[in-house]
Order: sequence, then structure tokens, then C-alpha cells
Amino acid sequence: MENIKNIEQYSEIKNGEKAAVMLFSADWCPDCRFIDTFIEEIIGNNREEFDFYKVDSDERKDICAEAGVMGIPSFVAYKSGRTIAEFIGNDSKTREQIEEFLHNAKTML
Repeated sequence: MENIKNIEQYSEIKNGEKAAVMLFSADWCPDCRFIDTFIEEIIGNNREEFDFYKVDSDERKDICAEAGVMGIPSFVAYKSGRTIAEFIGNDSKTREQIEEFLHNAKTML
């Protein structure tokens, strides 16, 4: 999963034609590290519909503010400049919850 490096890259991806899912996380976050144990398989199963990116909440506070993300881990899906789905909060997220989030996001494509 590619890391978002700056607000310009974020804006370009957010406004792109292909739907994009951004995972907001941090290295110190144990719930984020838990997601790392299965996220690659989820990405592989959803690669046709979405591109996936990671936003480090410590390094990219500007992007978190722009996205309205106040807690991690969080997911936001975008397509053509609009938010199509959000799964925001500082609660841990299970594989099933993330898969349901992506399923709901697909219905908005």
C-alpha cells in the first residue's frame, strides 16, 4: 500500500476517476498494526474496484484535518472528488467490519 506523501497527492487521488480507499493509521497504533496482519489479502480481493493508500496520521495532520479524521485506524473511500464511504473512529476494526465497509463503498460506485 502506497503512502500518501503530501496534500497535493491526496487531492489528486481523491479527485481521480478510480475509487480510492485511504487507511489513516500510525506506527505506534496497536489497532493499526492488527489491521496490517490481514489488509494485504483484503486489498487483493478488492483491487479491481479500488486503489489503496495509507496516510500516516502523525506525519500528515493536514490530510487528516481535510478528511475529517480524528481517530485511527480509519478508512475513507473517494471517487471523482466525493466521499463515497467512511469508517472513522479510534475503535479497533475487525476484518469483517472492513470487508463490510468495502462492500458498502462498492454500492456507491
